[in-house]
Amino acid sequence: MSVPLLRRGLPALALGGALVMAGCAGAGSGESGASDRAGRAGRGGGPLRSGGEGSGPSTAVPVEVARVERRTISAYLETNGTLEAENEVDLVARVAAPVVQLLAEEGLAVRRGQTLVRLDEAELRAQMEMARVALNEATLAYERAKKLIDQSLISSEQFEQAQAAWESAAAQHQADKIRLGYATVTAPFDGLIVARYVDLAQQVSVNTPLFRLSDFDPLLCPIQVPERELPKLSVGQPARIELEGWSDHEFAASVLRIGPVVDAATGTVKVTLEIRSEGKLRPGMFARVYLETATRPAALVIPKAALSLDSVGDTVYVAADGVASRREVTLGFRQGDFVEITEGVSADESVVVVGHDGLSDGTPIQLLSAGPPAPRVEGAASAARARPDLSKMTPEELERAKTLMRARGMTEEQIEARIRRDPSRAEFGSR
Repeated sequence: MSVPLLRRGLPALALGGALVMAGCAGAGSGESGASDRAGRAGRGGGPLRSGGEGSGPSTAVPVEVARVERRTISAYLETNGTLEAENEVDLVARVAAPVVQLLAEEGLAVRRGQTLVRLDEAELRAQMEMARVALNEATLAYERAKKLIDQSLISSEQFEQAQAAWESAAAQHQADKIRLGYATVTAPFDGLIVARYVDLAQQVSVNTPLFRLSDFDPLLCPIQVPERELPKLSVGQPARIELEGWSDHEFAASVLRIGPVVDAATGTVKVTLEIRSEGKLRPGMFARVYLETATRPAALVIPKAALSLDSVGDTVYVAADGVASRREVTLGFRQGDFVEITEGVSADESVVVVGHDGLSDGTPIQLLSAGPPAPRVEGAASAARARPDLSKMTPEELERAKTLMRARGMTEEQIEARIRRDPSRAEFGSR
């Protein structure tokens, strides 16, 4: 009989113990809940205070700003090309003779008509003298034949033979005189000696290369332009050239000619640009070409650095009344370090160019130019940062974000570093 009594008493005893434990837990949770709320309020649930009593303003984020200004901006077609000389020829020997004098060397700038090399002309001069003697004899015979034909003492056939002999001798003398002139080789145009092929005393034959002469000003730069851009092209259209060797300088160029046909294999048109070398450029240089296709005067322009990388869309932060205002903007032309804004900001507003990584809409800011920067602490300002969660993006959104980062000048290494710094990088890495 005792066993059933014990079985019936166990549930009641367990229930009573559970009620006692729940009461103790309730009392403890009330105290810990209050302390948790107080801790959260101190860590980030509300604005930071300057002391235990009273309240103070949130710490401002130090930033640098730039004015939205109106200026002329252009759209460019970017491509590559290799510089070429407009006039470049190999000068060759016109007669066979040894070299007796070299008057030019590689790198020498020469003028049209300037003597570059002299060949031995002794044999050529002797041949010319022989031709001169033959011409004198033919001239005397021809003069006698004219007198005799007038007196009907010779036949017309004899007179014609004398006349032909005289003309042949005159032509041979002229030819030998020209050949003698070939012993002196001169520059056919102004240019620079880029190669010398012969040495002093070397025996050269007809068509032996002597020098290569190149005209460096102007230079040409052939490029290939897609046929869809053909309506935007015209002769005289401006362009600019950048080269690795002159990274701090841009060279002006213009369209010299446009190819009359489209290459069916590549779907491109050959466009030849003309560039003034300014004494710095050389044929064979690799050039980055920016062909101007459109220009907008008085456009609203901001530095490209003002574009925020913390959002999928194009956004900037406008500085006004001590706070940052987040704006969605529409971009237009891009030129160098500047970008046109067609919607989203107005003239004379200021946009944040340094420090926008720590901003969100309404974050207090302090201009660096107004005084020493305030210390940046982890608190309300940094807790409100609005970075996109990369781990929650679709593949299309993620690729669009990377495209925007590339458009803003970020390299692939910087993009990967930006992804690794994201708070959700562990989840992103598993995608």
